[in-house]
Amino acid sequence: MNRGPELSFGKGFLSSKEKRSKAKHLAWQLEEKDRVIWKQDVFYKQQLARLEEWSSEFYKVTSEEYQKAAEEVEVKCKWYGYHPVCADLPTKIFQCYCQNTQQTLSCSTLASQYIHCVNHAKQSMLEKTG
Repeated sequence: MNRGPELSFGKGFLSSKEKRSKAKHLAWQLEEKDRVIWKQDVFYKQQLARLEEWSSEFYKVTSEEYQKAAEEVEVKCKWYGYHPVCADLPTKIFQCYCQNTQQTLSCSTLASQYIHCVNHAKQSMLEKTG
């Protein structure tokens, strides 16, 4: 009985009964829309709560995994104190070259010692890690 702005009774006015009926119908439609909106509101609040819980759990797990991975990497890649290999020989070789600018072969013994020292250090490192 949805007549909209139609006029009844040839003169243009709705009867009181029709007005009450129309008002009841509009009130019912409004209540029905309110119920639908309320149900949607409850549904979306539940969904939001589930998403927030999932997000929180995901963040916790991700943070724990990140921390664990960071600790593993730190253990694997830990920087150990190092000391230069054959540290005194490069200085001695340089001094020898400076003193013997015309006779650089005079420094070949020191250069050979340095090469031998470096190779020995490499071999020692390979034996420790391998």
